[in-house]
Amino acid sequence: MFVLCPFSYLIIGCGQESQDEQSFGTAQIVFYSERDGNQEIYLMDGDGGNMIRVTENPAIDSDPSWSPNGDRIAFISNRYGNWDIFIYICDIDTTYQLTYSNGDNLDIDWSPDGNKIVFQSNRDGYQNLFAMDADGNNQRKLTDNTLADLMPQWSPLGDQIAFVSYRDGNGEIYVIDIFGENEVRLTNNTRNDLEPQWSPDGSKIVFSSHRKNDEDIYVINADGTGEKRLSTSASDEYNPRWSPDGQLIFFYAFINGEIYCVGPDGHNLIQLTQEGGNNRDLSVSPDGEWIAFVSDRDSDTEIYTMDINGDNVLRLTNVPGLDRAPQFRPNPE
Repeated sequence: MFVLCPFSYLIIGCGQESQDEQSFGTAQIVFYSERDGNQEIYLMDGDGGNMIRVTENPAIDSDPSWSPNGDRIAFISNRYGNWDIFIYICDIDTTYQLTYSNGDNLDIDWSPDGNKIVFQSNRDGYQNLFAMDADGNNQRKLTDNTLADLMPQWSPLGDQIAFVSYRDGNGEIYVIDIFGENEVRLTNNTRNDLEPQWSPDGSKIVFSSHRKNDEDIYVINADGTGEKRLSTSASDEYNPRWSPDGQLIFFYAFINGEIYCVGPDGHNLIQLTQEGGNNRDLSVSPDGEWIAFVSDRDSDTEIYTMDINGDNVLRLTNVPGLDRAPQFRPNPE
């Protein structure tokens, strides 16, 4: 049962659009910003227009995540002391609190049908994975370890969850089914493997790893076979993201702060950004034509878009204060 959050902030402008209307110019982007003195959730159109403040309270609201059909936004907030999960429902312009534990609840990811949410929580003293219905009911523990399990990612088929576990002394990639059973370890080395991201068809997982004395991008089959290193520079590379068709992987290189793309076979590595600064927090549009990202190339940390070839760069925000974590709204089903 939902419980109304007393700090809810009502907005207009998050209504459903048809798929034909969801073009670059009208697609909404959710993000968080410190422009008004503390960290809040905002919405804007894909061209930077129609800026809307979603939350308004003196605490920190962060890490917004669209539901798969774009009708809800989950986010975390420390407005009651610890980090809890909240949900904003677009159609009724209302925010609800989903978790009420004594620990911190982080790393939100939605099931493909939008009916469930997986997350990490230390409510029992250790960092483990939990799942719940999208209304906050039926919260249940999926893993039970004394070392951290984190970064859960629901598979596109809805039958598995990939995550990072430190149960072996360093971060490794594991998968479990949605009941927390049939656990399989996919990676096995002495360095940390982090940031797992499923391919759109669920056949592969891309991740970052520090195994070659710097952070590189790797891809592995969902059954743990066929592991391949995709980036081989002396830089650290992070933040891998798939294109919707699974043909490209985008990532951020720390050495020059630029965004690159590469095929899942490791071929056709291309640098997309050329303007300097740190370019990160990547989000690919549902049609695969645009990338939203954060850059400090103009001194302040702002949100930009570009096409997948790195052209047609557009600055969407231009105010003092940190803007982070842009995410394109999915096409409604």
